[in-house]
Amino acid sequence: MAGEVVATAFIPAPAASSLAGSAMASPPVLETSAWQAPAVQTSSMARSSMAIAATVGAGVSVAVGAGARRRRQAKRGKAGKNGRVLVAAVDTDIEAQAAEGKVQNEEVEIPALAAEDDLVSLWDVVQRNGMAGVPDSFDGIRHEEETAQDRVFSWLGKGPKPESECFQSLQKFFPGALPGSAVHLRSRAVLEKEFGFTPANTLLGTSFCPDEINNRSNNVATLMRRYWGKVFPMGGISGTPFVGETGFVAFSSHVPDDGNIIVVFGPHVGISEEGEVGQYLREGQTGNSTACGAVIGAYNACLSGFDGAPSDDGEYDMQMDEIKQEFVPHAEAISKSENPMAAAAYVAYEMVKDRTLKIVNTKFGSGKLVLIGGIQLNLPYPDYNDHFLPLMFEVRQEGQPTQDLMKHFVNPSIQQDLTRAPWAAVTAQREVFAWLTWSPPALSPVYRTMHTYFPGALPGQAVHERLVKVLERFGFDTDNTILGTSVCPDEINNEATDLPVLMQDYWGEVFPMGGISGAPFTGKTGFKAFSSHVAEEGHIMVVFGPHVAISETGEVGMCLRKGQDNESTACGAVIGAYRACLNGDVGDGEEGSYDMQMDWIKRQIAPHVNGIQRSENPMAALAHQSYTMVRDQIFGCVNNDFGSGYLCLVGGIQINLPYPMEDHFLPCTFEMRRAGEPTVDLLREMKEFN
Repeated sequence: MAGEVVATAFIPAPAASSLAGSAMASPPVLETSAWQAPAVQTSSMARSSMAIAATVGAGVSVAVGAGARRRRQAKRGKAGKNGRVLVAAVDTDIEAQAAEGKVQNEEVEIPALAAEDDLVSLWDVVQRNGMAGVPDSFDGIRHEEETAQDRVFSWLGKGPKPESECFQSLQKFFPGALPGSAVHLRSRAVLEKEFGFTPANTLLGTSFCPDEINNRSNNVATLMRRYWGKVFPMGGISGTPFVGETGFVAFSSHVPDDGNIIVVFGPHVGISEEGEVGQYLREGQTGNSTACGAVIGAYNACLSGFDGAPSDDGEYDMQMDEIKQEFVPHAEAISKSENPMAAAAYVAYEMVKDRTLKIVNTKFGSGKLVLIGGIQLNLPYPDYNDHFLPLMFEVRQEGQPTQDLMKHFVNPSIQQDLTRAPWAAVTAQREVFAWLTWSPPALSPVYRTMHTYFPGALPGQAVHERLVKVLERFGFDTDNTILGTSVCPDEINNEATDLPVLMQDYWGEVFPMGGISGAPFTGKTGFKAFSSHVAEEGHIMVVFGPHVAISETGEVGMCLRKGQDNESTACGAVIGAYRACLNGDVGDGEEGSYDMQMDWIKRQIAPHVNGIQRSENPMAALAHQSYTMVRDQIFGCVNNDFGSGYLCLVGGIQINLPYPMEDHFLPCTFEMRRAGEPTVDLLREMKEFN
């Protein structure tokens, strides 16, 4: 109905303040499930209708649609107070009812406010970051909280520390932002599982500013390109898809038969170490510079009197002319906001989204068009990963209704403030890793078995990223460090997300010392040869350990290999040696046979067979005994005679999980050795939060 506003609200899992004196029950909701994330959709501030869903605080979402008169004003660019594009404010009585659980699963019609002075913009909502009637924990203090998600990302080196100024600005002005890898993993998981996307049937298009800081290895666009394949870049300065309708027609004509298209888009903005939005310290420079330079330049030009007329450069600066023209109606309102650079980023997003929606279509075939839009956030490099604030995640298909997938970018169970809900830290790592698709779901047999018999196991990617972060403190880098590995050569230990492979990809060339079982059969001679290759005053890192599989039903020691119908043992050598010992073959060797490594493994396992056999889970006990076997052999082979650098030893048990789950690693040794100095035990750095 014209002149009315329809509001829906979402409140996720309650924080501690809302739980006082009550049982932990599902929170009150309007319109959607308590355990689903809000759909976050924003309108084009000067061109689109006034329908808006603004994320507020820790996952609270309010969707507000203005009546016909408001929409006409928006299309004409009319503004209310301070020249802002307007959205009718939500009635606080309804908000209070929602917070008290009195309004459940229904649309509530709220009369539009008569006075334009009572209307607010999207930026007002973002700045407010909290609402009347909502529990205190949601009342504009997200940037003062540390959630399980925040702690894990900081622990991995992906996000800033919660007490830092960078974190404060990130969460205050861009609540809901995620590391680029999280956005990639979450979108990839849902598109593959629910919609059948594969690299073979999918084309990727991007629309980001060509600024070189948007092309780092941890940016969402780069990560998506690496996985999905070749990319069609549509963006010019600011991220606007200046290739236009012609460019999209050309791009979409390349899609495979019955294939799909993904378009990820948005502007970018820097956040400095000091938390200053719009500033970025580039490599090789001593002072910060603006990011995005084009957007901030256009905004500054408007403040200086630019009236929308084309510049003298005409066709030689068409992109900048359009950006400046977009900012003319908004410059004054932006200048009066709490943080003009953050406000400018939201205006830029609306511009990029508006142009993207103008050029895309679903007429390329029977496949699906996926739109992932948001704001790219360039954080201090190399300390943190760049983040991305998701504001749109939709699936479109010719003749079918649009599907909103924004809920997949929020997990309420990892959003509790740890200062008020300290118990949430206990399983924070596991919850976040499962949400990132690195770990199995908490209710699966694989999860239960792994954390029962291998407590403390982490995804290979988590171990790798944590190692890099810790080793930086000791001066390790890719130029002064050489890598050695001692793991079983079984091909299931050489998949892309396995720890040894990730480390080789990062550190460079590798010296493999291990034979079957993971024991370092190259011996002292092999380590002497390896260590002689170290750089002057450089360091050596050795990763070692046996491996064991867990089947889909949770059986330790069994795995289903690709292309096979039946499960087989892993580690086959260790389990084979154990079974041989049970039958009396303790590794004396048959005359004329040549099985040196297997005979040695039998001799190491034989003294422990009876104890292993009596254990609750013999295969798990065998894996732990195998680790001791490999570790003792490593310690007997390595030394610090190669120079003044560190020898870093990382030992554990490689855990092979069912495909497509990622393999894990149970850290059991993490220590630093240097000639003439005591050993530094760092294992605590790889355990639960400290």
